[in-house]
Amino acid sequence: MDQLLISFIAIPLLAFLVSLFWQNKSEKAIGRIVRFTKVLYILVSVLFAAWWVINGLQPIHYHVATLYQTDHFVFALELFYDEVTAVFSIVGALLFFLVATFSKYYMHRDEGYKRFFNTILFFATGYNFIILSGNFETLFIGWEIKGVCSFLLIAFYRNRYLPVKNAFKAISNYRISDVALMLCMWMMHHLTNQNISFSELSEAKMLALQTANTGMAIFIVCMMILPAAVKSAQFPFTSWLPRAMEGPTASSAIFYGSLSVHIGVFLLLRTHPFLGRYVVGKEL
Repeated sequence: MDQLLISFIAIPLLAFLVSLFWQNKSEKAIGRIVRFTKVLYILVSVLFAAWWVINGLQPIHYHVATLYQTDHFVFALELFYDEVTAVFSIVGALLFFLVATFSKYYMHRDEGYKRFFNTILFFATGYNFIILSGNFETLFIGWEIKGVCSFLLIAFYRNRYLPVKNAFKAISNYRISDVALMLCMWMMHHLTNQNISFSELSEAKMLALQTANTGMAIFIVCMMILPAAVKSAQFPFTSWLPRAMEGPTASSAIFYGSLSVHIGVFLLLRTHPFLGRYVVGKEL
């Protein structure tokens, strides 16, 4: 059953690819793809969570593939499922279902109908990459997909000046979070000398490494909190959020009213075993 974790990412990704490369631009055809995807997505999320609860609520760590490997580093694609993932998955699937249903009518006869749903499907792929990520590298893939989708939807009405300007304003803030997250990964590799999984953050060996390298560990904590603050539009990174409302109402709802702004919260929950050991982490 662990292999079924891949389906969370595969379902919206396949739907995105079909919609992207299919030449049919009719609303009816696109609506069928989205309708099938949203129903299958919510069924998989709920049924997998039910199976996981019945089998004892044990965290699942699944190694998908090794994308790159050297003598000193392994770039692995890993998935992780626990109570945090379960909640974010079900809530995300439900919101995707509601927004997709509403958007079918809201975007009716809009010339960007197909472009809108392509971006929403791609966002669902990135969102699942994030919430199912088993390490920082996998999370970063979803992190970048989400940022690209956010930019595209803010600038959705690209024939107007203001939406494009505000999209660049948002993406410039996102770049701060991207750099911070990359620095976090880089320093984590220096601290552990290996590819570290989220499931290993609470282990005794990690506590020993943090104790022996306090300065480096505190820097990592700060680099964990900074991207979370940017993505969640916390002070002093609040200015981009109202500007992001230039996109369609439906995209603003799923991005800045629900899922996207809570990705920062997810990052803090996922890394809490590490940053919770320091006063600076708790205070920030």
